[in-house]
Amino acid sequence: MATEGALVALCDGLSKQAVKRRARMPLSCQRCRRHRSKCSRGRPSCDQCMSAEVECEYLDAPGDLESTALRDRFAGLEDQIHSLLNEFDIIEALVKENNQPNLCTKALTGWDIHQKYPSGLAIDTHLQHVQDIYKCLIQFALDNETPQPAPAGPQPAWLRRNNAIFPTIRLSHFTSLQPDSTMLAMADDPVEITQPPPPLPQTIVKNLLSLYKTCLLHGAVQPFNVLLQDMLLDQEILDATPSLQLLYASILCHMLPHAYCWHREAFASLHISEAECISLAQQYYGWAKHLLSTLYFETQNLATCHAICNLVLYHMESGNTSVIYIYSGMAVRMALSLQLYREEALDGIAQTHHETIFKNANIRYIKGYARSLLWFLYFLDTATSHFHNKPYEVHLNSGDTSTTTAFNPSLSQDDRQALFQWLEFQACQITRDIRRTCFANDAEETPYREIERIERSLIAFRASLPTLPMKQASVWSTRCLYMHWIRYHGQWILLHQTYLPTPLSLQRCTTAAFALVQLFNNWIIDIDCYFRPCIHELKQACDILLYHVDNNTDVKLKALDGLAQLIQVIMLTPVSDIAKKRPFVRRVQEALQQNGWNNIPGCS
Repeated sequence: MATEGALVALCDGLSKQAVKRRARMPLSCQRCRRHRSKCSRGRPSCDQCMSAEVECEYLDAPGDLESTALRDRFAGLEDQIHSLLNEFDIIEALVKENNQPNLCTKALTGWDIHQKYPSGLAIDTHLQHVQDIYKCLIQFALDNETPQPAPAGPQPAWLRRNNAIFPTIRLSHFTSLQPDSTMLAMADDPVEITQPPPPLPQTIVKNLLSLYKTCLLHGAVQPFNVLLQDMLLDQEILDATPSLQLLYASILCHMLPHAYCWHREAFASLHISEAECISLAQQYYGWAKHLLSTLYFETQNLATCHAICNLVLYHMESGNTSVIYIYSGMAVRMALSLQLYREEALDGIAQTHHETIFKNANIRYIKGYARSLLWFLYFLDTATSHFHNKPYEVHLNSGDTSTTTAFNPSLSQDDRQALFQWLEFQACQITRDIRRTCFANDAEETPYREIERIERSLIAFRASLPTLPMKQASVWSTRCLYMHWIRYHGQWILLHQTYLPTPLSLQRCTTAAFALVQLFNNWIIDIDCYFRPCIHELKQACDILLYHVDNNTDVKLKALDGLAQLIQVIMLTPVSDIAKKRPFVRRVQEALQQNGWNNIPGCS
C-alpha cells in the first residue's frame, strides 16, 4: 500500500537545513524530554518518574545533548511512520470490506484511495505535514465514533470518591466461576508429592493441550502448537527434560478443573467426577511444585518461566490469592535473569535453547516464543498486582523492550493471536493508568483532567478495535474480538464506578453497562457460551444495573430487563450451577424477584 503523502512530508522535513544549536546541559530528565512533559527536575528521581515507577536518567555531559536529541528525533519519526502505516491499514480494511453503510468519510474527502497494486490500495493524502495527516485520521475516527452523550450541566473540575464503593473496587479485578478455592488450594497440604501422578489417556492430554492455547485468560504463547505440543506428547522427551515435565504438569493442573467446568467434551469417554478431577489437578500441582523446587535455582530457561506463569493462572482461577504474588514475582525475576526484556538478547536466548531443549526447532519460533512469553508475563502482572494492590513489576514502556520494538500487528489468519496480544497490551496499559490515577493513593478527589486524559485513551483504543463480526474468522478469533470490545466497556466502568453518584460518572457507567448487556447477548447468538475471560465485566455490568434498581432511578425498568438478560446468559453457560452460588449472581436474582421478575429460565 502506498502512503506517498506521509513519506513525502517526512522526507521534506528531514531535508530542511538543521538549525545549529549550542551544546548545553539539559535540565529535564530523559524520560520527560522524550514525552515532552514538564519535569520536576528532582534528583536522583523526578516526581514524574517516581509516579510512573521507572528509572529516572539525566544527561551528565553537555556534548551528549545534540546526538541524543538527534536519535530521539529519528526514533520519533520512525514511530510516526509505523503509526501512520497502521492507521492506513485500518482504512484499507474498511474500504475493501465495503460493509459500512454509515461510514462517514468527510474527513478524507481530499484523499485519493484507489486500487493501484494487486496486494493493496494506494492512499495519497496530498498533505505536506504529518500533523495534518494525523488531524484527518483523528477526525475520521471521531466522525465514526459512537460518542458517549455529554452530561447535562458543566463538567466538574474534580471527581469525589465514594468511600462506600472504593474499597471493593480497589481490590476487585477478577471474578472466578471455578470451584471454591478451598477445593483447589494446596498451600497448607503438608504432604509433598515427589512422584508423577497417574498418567492420563493420550487422547485426553491432546484435547487439553489443544484447549490450552485458546483458553488462557490472556491468550496462549503464540508458537505453542509448532514448538511445544508434540514435545509434550512425547514421553521420552519429557523423561529426558525436567523443565518440560514441569511445563506439562503446570498445564494439566490448570486445565483439568478449567476444562471440567467449561469444556466437559474434552474428557470424551473418560468418566470422571468433579472430586476426582480436582484431586488429579491437585496432584499435578503438587508434582509441579516439587519439580519447581529442584529446577528454579538451576539453569533458568523459557519452559520453567512459562510453567510458573501457569501456576499463577491456576491460583487466579481458583481464587487462592495468598500465593499468586509469590509465583508472579518468581516469574518476573526469572524473566529478568533471562534478559527477555531486551530485543537484542533474544537471538542469544534462542540459540541457547536450540542447543539444549528445542534441538529440532526453528530458531525463529524459539525467538517468537521468548518474545510472546514476555507479553504473557506483562498481562499476568497487570492482573495479579490488583489482588493485593501491589505495585507493578513488569514495565514495557521503554524503547529497548522486546514488545514495543518488534511487534507488528496484522489481521492475517496466521497472526490472529498476535493481534489479540497487541489489543490486550493496549487494554492492560489503560487498566494500569486507571489504577494509578484512581486507586493508587488515598486522595478523596481526582482532577477531572486526569479522568478526561484516560477517556481519550479509551476512545483511541476503541478506534483500533476491528468491527464485529469479523469475516471468515475462527471461533477463537471472534471470541478474542468480543473479549476486547467487552474489556473496552468494562474499563469505562472501572474508571468511573468509584465516583458514583456523580452525574458524569453515572452516565458513563450506565452507557457502558447497557452496551455490555448487548455484547453478551450477541456473543451467545454469534458464537458460543465460552466467555470465561469476561466474567468480571459481566459482574461490573450487574453492579451498575443493580445501582439503578436500588436507587429507583429513571432507568430502573430498563436496568431490570438488562439484569434479566445477563442472568439468562449466565444460565446458558456450562458453569451455571457454580454461578448460582456466587454472591453477585444471588444479589441479581434477589433484586429481580423483589421487583416481580420471577419467570426467568434457570433461575428457580
